[in-house]
Amino acid sequence: MKNRLPLEGLKVVELATVVATPISARLLSDYGAEVIKVEAPRGDLLRMTGVWHMLPTEDDNNPLFDLCNTGKKMITVDMKTEEGMKIFHRLLSEADIFLSNVRVQSLRRMKIDYDSIKEQYPSLIYAHFSGFGLKGEDANKPGYDSTAFWMRTGATTDITTPGSFPIRPSFAMGDIATASEFVAAILMAVIGRHKTGEGCMVTTSLLQSGIWCNAVAVMNAQPQYGKEYPVERFRPGNPMSDYYECSDGEYMALSQNDYVKDKQLFVELFDFPELTQDPDLDTLGTMAESGKIPFVAKKMQEEFLKHSSKEWDQILTEHDVPHELAGHFKNTYLDPQARAMDAFDEVSYPGDTVTAIPRPPFEITGFDRKPFEKTGAMGRDTDEVLRNLGYSEEEIKQMREAGSVW
Repeated sequence: MKNRLPLEGLKVVELATVVATPISARLLSDYGAEVIKVEAPRGDLLRMTGVWHMLPTEDDNNPLFDLCNTGKKMITVDMKTEEGMKIFHRLLSEADIFLSNVRVQSLRRMKIDYDSIKEQYPSLIYAHFSGFGLKGEDANKPGYDSTAFWMRTGATTDITTPGSFPIRPSFAMGDIATASEFVAAILMAVIGRHKTGEGCMVTTSLLQSGIWCNAVAVMNAQPQYGKEYPVERFRPGNPMSDYYECSDGEYMALSQNDYVKDKQLFVELFDFPELTQDPDLDTLGTMAESGKIPFVAKKMQEEFLKHSSKEWDQILTEHDVPHELAGHFKNTYLDPQARAMDAFDEVSYPGDTVTAIPRPPFEITGFDRKPFEKTGAMGRDTDEVLRNLGYSEEEIKQMREAGSVW
């Protein structure tokens, strides 16, 4: 039975590097879109970025690049040449969607910014990704996950405790979150085009996504509310929904949001009779107003240090209290629940290495997803794509000799 892919028939051209935009195109490809990735002769920087993260970077062994680019047709075109630009425009003439994270001033120089081509390709959905958006004094500023998404929004300095070193988020976390949002917007544009027959421009930025992902903190830190960040260790908003260290040095996340309803259970579990005896502890509101949140949080920490994380896991599970043991990345790929959800593609690499590569975090009943494939070398599909565009073997040979394609 032939695979059913929900985006089959969509044609996508990607002119992008590194993570966020390539991940967006990868998601479209996973569910059926034909994605042609156009690389410059110097190649996508991500091909070599794995070395910073203890990952191999060979053509046949590049898990990081494969994560972001599986399923695409890979072509190498020198768009600084006249013939290279002709190839690019021929690709656009057949495309439904164009994705790029090239900075706008560079796109303008090449005359492939949205305003320059929207009349030539009126049904094209032009999807542009940037660090800081297209308006304002920082619009042309280079922006990356660590700078625009994390540092600029306050997340690196405020999602920690006072005096701590800024957190180091895992590589590309903001990129991947923003890429998923970007795909949602692109598909809204596809639906809109079905209604109007007209293309449009879709934009997002790491800064805007970082603000969106941290929306609650961005709101309650405003002066009319006055939430202070970073939050002191023993001043959580809700002591029954916080992190506590256990006797084995591991941390437990407690996430019990209905304090009043479950107060008696807390009295029993944490040997804490004051919760029902002290009127200042009647509600989270009275707890905050009386300044006794630190008292409660410190008492909770004392109790958690009486048992190991595994013991607390058993106790809290038996009483149906929402909680979770703190995990470690080195164990995530072994998580039995993640395995039960098919959260990984098992990909074989040279040297009998099998890498668990995370899959997109959703399933669509009645439809399939393309199998994972390794990307290989630059220009792997150049000849095939050019033939499909109508170029002859002799023309392809001449363009290759001239350096227009690789």
